[in-house]
Amino acid sequence: MGEVKVADQGQLIAKAKTCKDPIIIFGAGIVGEALAKFCAISGIKVASVCDNNINKVGNKVAGIEVNHVSSLANTYPKALFLITTADIMDVVSQLKELGYQNWIAAGPMLRLFDLNSVEFIAPFEFVEFAVSTCVMCHDGYLNPNKIFLRSVDVIVTERCSLRCQDCSNLMQYYDNPKDCDIDEVNRSIDRLCEVVDNINEFRVIGGEPFLNKDMWQVCNGLAKQSKVRKVIIYTNGGIVPKGENLECLKHEKILVLVTDYGPLTRKSATVIDTLKKHGIAHYVQPAQNWTQCSSIFKRNRTNDEQKSVFTRCCAKNLFTLSNGRFFRCPFIANSDRLGAIPDFNRDYVQIMDMECDLQEIRERLYNYLYNVPYLDACDYCNGRFLDDPEVEPGIQTKKPLPYKNVRQQ
Repeated sequence: MGEVKVADQGQLIAKAKTCKDPIIIFGAGIVGEALAKFCAISGIKVASVCDNNINKVGNKVAGIEVNHVSSLANTYPKALFLITTADIMDVVSQLKELGYQNWIAAGPMLRLFDLNSVEFIAPFEFVEFAVSTCVMCHDGYLNPNKIFLRSVDVIVTERCSLRCQDCSNLMQYYDNPKDCDIDEVNRSIDRLCEVVDNINEFRVIGGEPFLNKDMWQVCNGLAKQSKVRKVIIYTNGGIVPKGENLECLKHEKILVLVTDYGPLTRKSATVIDTLKKHGIAHYVQPAQNWTQCSSIFKRNRTNDEQKSVFTRCCAKNLFTLSNGRFFRCPFIANSDRLGAIPDFNRDYVQIMDMECDLQEIRERLYNYLYNVPYLDACDYCNGRFLDDPEVEPGIQTKKPLPYKNVRQQ
């Protein structure tokens, strides 16, 4: 069958139905569940579900047991994979390394699926968002001449109402945290939107974004961007939004994601009640899947070791916009803000470089996204891998953690 790169739903279903090899769904998340239910309705027999996340192994998705990708070779030497993960390019590379050639970008199979026809544990709005994200990411992958970004974090403040010692966004290191210049943030967003073709979601983050009283200006600006499909506000539930910061959340493009830290954020119930009262789309999830990935120091890895870390890292596509620079991940973005790493100019794209025209910035961005084997700053990071042992989320530190500011030497 080879690499199946057709986006027509009917053709994809026919390919799956006529395939003689076992069919495996790659991705044990919400989209994997939706596809498993779609396959059952469509008469497509699924042999297994697989995932890279060791914590999902042994669970069941729509009654089908989840296996780790590394364990498939003996049981399924040949298989057709229906990929449901948003980072499809990484999955395709992984499958090739494992010797598998047959796969389908399964997002388009779900394009016309009536999600209301089946039941999910998660709220419908969140399921719909996850499925549509997969569809758009796979459409973008099948159109390689376009620059489609699944998700971009935009930092609006360094301040946070918590100080978690294992925060992957490195908030625990800021000893004098500040709000970001909103005008500068908005200019960076405008410039990025001029350069790319589509952005599935912009994630407004901090710190705690509601601590910036002018956050609403960023949200309103993002909501007006025609190339931005969804705006997600990430909050720890410790600050109740008020005034304009509350009003902006009512836009149909905006979804508030509340991370539940239990007793650490005693106002979270008030935050959730406020969102419900005002009819604001939101989703509550527990703090989970934390790993030890926040220590900043030079590891002195070889180039091959750097490539391996970068390839395996699950954070390398968590794009972040900070200080007019576009970074691959929040670790590098915040290490750059802190001055904890040298100014590696190949590790980011200067979106606000006004000496370059838009086409040149677009070419730089395209190369940065698709042709970089690793980043120099990766040597200062543990990396984030799906099989890493987890640590307890939300452990607090009384004062900012020390680090070496290499730019003050």
